[in-house]
Amino acid sequence: MSYFPQLAEGFSELFASIANDRVLVLGHARPDGDCIGSQLALTRLLRAEGVDAVALNADPVPDALSFLIQETPVLNLRQNLDESSLLFVDCADEGRVGPKSSKAIANHNFLGNIDHHISNTKYAHFNLVDSKAAATCEMIAGLAFDFGWDVDPLTAQCLLTGIMTDTGRYSYAATSRRVFELSGRLVDCGARPVTTAQALYENEPLCRLELLQRFLATLQTKCDGQLGVGKVMYQDFLDTGATYEHTEGFVDYTRSIRGVKIGVYLEQRESTVKGSFRAEHADYRVDTLAREFGGGGHACAAAFSSGESLSEIEPKVLAAVERRLGEV
Repeated sequence: MSYFPQLAEGFSELFASIANDRVLVLGHARPDGDCIGSQLALTRLLRAEGVDAVALNADPVPDALSFLIQETPVLNLRQNLDESSLLFVDCADEGRVGPKSSKAIANHNFLGNIDHHISNTKYAHFNLVDSKAAATCEMIAGLAFDFGWDVDPLTAQCLLTGIMTDTGRYSYAATSRRVFELSGRLVDCGARPVTTAQALYENEPLCRLELLQRFLATLQTKCDGQLGVGKVMYQDFLDTGATYEHTEGFVDYTRSIRGVKIGVYLEQRESTVKGSFRAEHADYRVDTLAREFGGGGHACAAAFSSGESLSEIEPKVLAAVERRLGEV
């Protein structure tokens, strides 16, 4: 059985083109489980095939995901990037790597792009994009098995973690039979679901729960209960000692309210505002909503970052969501 036959030729050509290169495997800023899982797994797979590959991200690996690193080489932007070819994972466009990375890689070869976002701009020479895939880790797992590559236990753990997180623990609409088949094969390779579950969902720092408490107090509904919205203020981070990575998953609470069709999460940072959308189903196309504010993502899950103040951007975002609710 072939999991991604439509990507086989492109992946084969991509692999052939990097066989003798030094390759940087890049992920997006503020990395999540699918991003880190994809970066580390692909780096390990390529190195096992003799490719000089290393992972690179402008932001640190979140503490909750650090158990996946072990001996996998991870660079930071202070290190020499040389004349490396670039392979992007889980990035809808090259700007998703963040401004620091964008500047550092400006003169490098944008060779490969492996992603599952519907808003992907196909910015590299080889673009392996499947918007029906539930996770980039699902794609990498499928391609690895399609090509008969060896998947060791740690690589399998990285891939399973990405799949678990980007499917909402197998609860989102994109969770397919293929997702479960690949997850089963990864378990056969040595991945342990309990390891990921304990690291991500049973290891909460108190400061995150204190921040969550403040966020939940802001939740409200609008548009006759079809819009759920909540926010975190910059002062909340200062007061609780929590960091930006501790807000992972907050947006899901806005959509979990009974009757809500689109959920909005707004996060005030020191000089920017991060916004996230979640939708009940793909017809709401929140990726296009995010694009209005310079972001992107999936039909049911998307995000953006704005240099405007919270008081400026919030009414614009809510007005855009209200219009979308009226259109669908």
